[in-house]
Amino acid sequence: MTKQNIIKNSSMLFISTIIVNAGNYAINLLLGRWLGPTDFSEVSLLATFLLMLSFIALAFQLTAAKYTTSLQNKNEQANLILWLKKKAYLIGTVLMFSLIISAYFLHFFFQTSHYVPFLIFAVGLPFYLLMSINRGILQGQHQYKQLALSYQYEMWAKLLVSLALIYLGFKVNGVAIGLSVSLIFTWWITRIRDEHHPETKFIQKKEILSSFLAILIYECSQILINNSDIILVKHFFKPKDAGTYAALALIGRMVYFGTWTVVTMLFPIVIQLEKEGKKHHKHFLGALVIVISLSSFIVLICYFYPSFLIHLLFGNAYIAIAPMLGKYALATALFSFSNVFVYYYLSLNKHIPVYMTITAGFTQIIFIVFFHQNFQEIINIQIIIMAFLFLSMIAFHIFNSFEKKL
Repeated sequence: MTKQNIIKNSSMLFISTIIVNAGNYAINLLLGRWLGPTDFSEVSLLATFLLMLSFIALAFQLTAAKYTTSLQNKNEQANLILWLKKKAYLIGTVLMFSLIISAYFLHFFFQTSHYVPFLIFAVGLPFYLLMSINRGILQGQHQYKQLALSYQYEMWAKLLVSLALIYLGFKVNGVAIGLSVSLIFTWWITRIRDEHHPETKFIQKKEILSSFLAILIYECSQILINNSDIILVKHFFKPKDAGTYAALALIGRMVYFGTWTVVTMLFPIVIQLEKEGKKHHKHFLGALVIVISLSSFIVLICYFYPSFLIHLLFGNAYIAIAPMLGKYALATALFSFSNVFVYYYLSLNKHIPVYMTITAGFTQIIFIVFFHQNFQEIINIQIIIMAFLFLSMIAFHIFNSFEKKL
């Protein structure tokens, strides 16, 4: 694929991601208004569960992307994909049955109205992991147009099915069905048929497993940082309060989702340039500048127009969270800055930033467990930890650059 085509398709992926994020926000905004804070807290819990499990899905996706880019032999690529699909099917099935078995416990622990939504949601998990491998192949081959369409399929299926079932009176169960249907539908429509039949045994399993685990750890850290606060608030606070906090988090995380496409495109590009022996530091700096600029813009809007945003997006039932919106967006922005560093070094097989991030994720959980008197305290904890993580990333980058010169 030519450089011009890569740029064109990358732009398409960026635009598509904006549309998808807007669609997902539209779903959540409508649910927040239609269901009210209490039921919305349960819907948000399901969405958060999906995001928390996405660390496994993204590990499969990025591993498939990385080795689809680096492996030139078609038979080796076919062996890789077959091996990954077997692992994804096994892990997805284990996750499905684990969630089914623990559904009743989760119902009491998170103070939900019923356990059935967990059962419905569990059905889609194996398909979620298999779908992610398909996305990784498209990403590694720089087929950003097809990758963009896969996100569109998922979003529109979830939107149409969920809203139709809620309109028919299914409420939280309708959202659970919508989530599972969207995952199964997207897997089906993006499935990739193998054009080559492997002739030799795949021999790089140890190396790929090591890379997979590194990515898995990092994606796990992202989930801990982005979603552990919502899960803990759902446990420690009343359902109505948890619903308002979920709305706060949804708006504040616009920063993260608005910049995610940048690091997604950076990952395979750096791998390709490193393989060709070409310089890639300017791509890292360019991605960092874009993420900082876009994040800062969103944070400023959240700081200066919080009441307007809350009223516009969720209505007066959630207006009490307005004073905290800017600070929550700041915490998310600081993490987004660190995200660029980690993805850059992951593409170069350097894993220290991964361990720094997972440490920050567990630290955040520990502090919130012990200090959760109110929402302000929880948000302040996140700002302090994310600021320290970002400064640590800068220090690591400076040290690494200095060491490389020597």
